[in-house]
Amino acid sequence: MKPDSPRSKRHYPLNIFILVTLLAILLAIWYVSDYLGSSQTGEVDWYQANPCQLPEETCQATLEDQHQLVFDLNSDQPTPLEPLPVRVELKGYTEEELQELTLELDLQGRDMYMGYNRTPMEYQGEGVFTAAPLLGICTDDIMIWRASVLIHPDWGTSYGSYFDFTVVQKDFR
Repeated sequence: MKPDSPRSKRHYPLNIFILVTLLAILLAIWYVSDYLGSSQTGEVDWYQANPCQLPEETCQATLEDQHQLVFDLNSDQPTPLEPLPVRVELKGYTEEELQELTLELDLQGRDMYMGYNRTPMEYQGEGVFTAAPLLGICTDDIMIWRASVLIHPDWGTSYGSYFDFTVVQKDFR
């Protein structure tokens, strides 16, 4: 029998160190990818909006606990690359509850992902939140957009509703 050489005994701790390091790197990659994925998509409970025709009409959605979300585009003809004034009114909340909410507006092509495009909404008081994001440019002459209102409470899961509207390019009219 051949006795164990001193050389092979020295590599044993090094192999364990390499294995532990690789496992730590894989765990870190998994954690970071999970964190980034959840921060962009997140858990959102969606509530169906009542049928409406934007921008001509004001749209509504009934949320949890009979709270109401009223959505209004303050533009007769939304146009790409121009500010789109948006007004959201939340009804059925106390002023204290409203102060604890953060709202975001996400604008996407209904049938075309436009990237991460969220605009924070500013609280104006009395349940009214506003924003004026820019609509992205689109290659289609007529495009259906989806405005998603995300409500992030200080407690619990985020929730919201979405509303579709049509944008016609200026040259196409």
